[in-house]
Amino acid sequence: MRSAVILANGDPPAADQLRRALARSALFLCADGGANTARALGVRPAAIVGDFDSITPETLAHFADVLQVCDTDEERTDTEKAIEYALAQGVFDEITLLGATSGRLDHVLGHVGLLRKYLGRVRLVMESGDGRSYVADADIELQCPRGTVVSFFAVGSPVEGVTTENLRYALQNRALDLGFQDSISNVVEKTPAWIRVKHGTLLVVEVNNP
Repeated sequence: MRSAVILANGDPPAADQLRRALARSALFLCADGGANTARALGVRPAAIVGDFDSITPETLAHFADVLQVCDTDEERTDTEKAIEYALAQGVFDEITLLGATSGRLDHVLGHVGLLRKYLGRVRLVMESGDGRSYVADADIELQCPRGTVVSFFAVGSPVEGVTTENLRYALQNRALDLGFQDSISNVVEKTPAWIRVKHGTLLVVEVNNP
């Protein structure tokens, strides 16, 4: 599987989490101010992409030998610009978004929107110290350890025919509708566990620290 990592300008990942992600990736990009975090953690991206309103002059100077792609398009976030840049470099099966969570709900929801927007083009996974999130519109195999907390929600429209296997709170041919019927804090009882979907798109959250 060919993967890339994009470091955004939200809450910085732990240094070991970032290095693990980079070890399995073929491309590492920073979205604007994410380069400040890269500099602080001592890692070097292949390129920095964004409108450069968050990156500091010191960081720009530090990465003077790194490709700096200034994109002032106000219709797209810096993270989306970095995703598009990555996809222009070749085919990727998965792109991990780090630093994509923050105290601002609008930023988090914007990144969740990107998970859905790029479904079908590339698998986007948003990782933080608390866990990982992604969207899927087909059966989902969970390779999480026993005891992992998993929540999942319908996004865009209700999801039909949701059936689970090896989760503590079983669903059988259920319809999920955001805010009306969700599955919050379910638990993996046996690996692999499955969430099977007949129609619709789910946001899945695998929690590291419940």
